[in-house]
Amino acid sequence: MLPKEYAMRVLHCPVEIAGQMWEYAQGLRALGVKATALTFYPHSFGYPHDVCLHVPLKPRTRREKWKLRKNLLNVILRYNVIHFHFGCTLLPNYRDLPLLRKLGKKMVMSYWGSEVRLPTLAKANNPYFTLIGDYGGREEVISQRLKEVAHYIKVVAVGDYELYSYVAPFFKEVIIIPSAIDTRRLQPVFFYPNKRVPLVMHIPSNKAIKGTSYILKAVKRLKSRYRFEFLLLQQMGNQEIREVLKKADIVVDQLLLGTHGIASLEAMALGKPVLCYIRDDLINKYPADFPIVNANPETIETELQKLLVSPQLRIEIGKRSRAYVEKHHDSRAVAEQLIKVYKSL
Repeated sequence: MLPKEYAMRVLHCPVEIAGQMWEYAQGLRALGVKATALTFYPHSFGYPHDVCLHVPLKPRTRREKWKLRKNLLNVILRYNVIHFHFGCTLLPNYRDLPLLRKLGKKMVMSYWGSEVRLPTLAKANNPYFTLIGDYGGREEVISQRLKEVAHYIKVVAVGDYELYSYVAPFFKEVIIIPSAIDTRRLQPVFFYPNKRVPLVMHIPSNKAIKGTSYILKAVKRLKSRYRFEFLLLQQMGNQEIREVLKKADIVVDQLLLGTHGIASLEAMALGKPVLCYIRDDLINKYPADFPIVNANPETIETELQKLLVSPQLRIEIGKRSRAYVEKHHDSRAVAEQLIKVYKSL
């Protein structure tokens, strides 16, 4: 008799965030679970998917609305576990959730950031959040959407404890499911001490949120004292970014949010030391082998300098970074956690 997980038919949908629907589905498939990544529209960074409906989240035409209804019927017939992402479901205004619950479908919602990050709470816990400026949507809208989802979905997932505090008041159970990386496809590239001119790289998806201006100021000051190259990448597909990342010696992620993103994980998987701001009150929530170099707008120059002057330190942290991602964020390891969650529903 086949293990119970082989009977699972899991759909990840409908919005791709940093490739996570795809990575989760890939990890599940590697463990023998039928899993599909379905997105409403292609991601601007070119992340892969199994199915794309080419429909906006808010359909306008009769044809777009018909496509969503037809897709919902197909989902009902084909899948018994539906894992939603980014606070979105298969019909506008969560109109699909009452039916899916009535039919006994197992449901999970994953939240990833801006769709749940309440600015008032973020400012209370993070001294640098105010430096971002205007951020996200209105708090009353976010809260209302969380309440609506909580009425039908009892278990939600977040990638770390920075997001946990925003959703915990609304849901019966909030679980931490790490972001996933296919470490088999990202082989590390370790540079050696005889490399004379290190390359520092920053890849902001949003300059204001990532604190790019503070990074640029630190780089300018350090360039007056040290010899290194700096590369700022924007408007590139994910696969292109991964190829360029291989050449980096140091990667700077973000300095304001208080948590790391997928960019940090991909850089670490490639064996790069990463600088990123992690909130002080959350540091002890991470595993003991957490290798990210903690840096904020006040300390970025000092922390970057330490890495610039020490090739050995860069290599040491890079190796620890690769080991950390393999242990905690490999897509198959994350998929094992997902299976346990699905079985518990």
